[in-house]
Amino acid sequence: MEGPAVRRARIEEVRPLASEYLAEQERHFGRPTSPPLPQGGVFWVAEDAATGELLGYAAGTLRPEGCTIGPIFTRDVGRRRGTGGALLSAIEEWAADTRVPVIEVAVNAENEGGVAFLRAAGYRPGRVLMVRDEASGRA
Repeated sequence: MEGPAVRRARIEEVRPLASEYLAEQERHFGRPTSPPLPQGGVFWVAEDAATGELLGYAAGTLRPEGCTIGPIFTRDVGRRRGTGGALLSAIEEWAADTRVPVIEVAVNAENEGGVAFLRAAGYRPGRVLMVRDEASGRA
């Protein structure tokens, strides 16, 4: 089986995938980890090389200090096929070509699969983003 083809994408192409990402995040974690379509994002999609079916997407957001990657979303049909790795590599290559350092990758701390994927790709936790527990009842 041939690996996915990755290319830059327009936001219009990414919107349906972003809706799926948002629904999956809410279903598994009760909230999205990061905005599905970050403001100022640069987007990539992964397609099945044979059929053209969209398998997932990734976003990179430019900041003054560098590029933040996230989200990286892969549909069920694209998992275990190298889709996430291909998307991550595409952003890293783009960042290197444009001399923009990758400064961080966003992942939900509860997303064990996502954390393991990023660790395997050479990333490590660098900071902790805290969110208010809605169940605490504190305002």
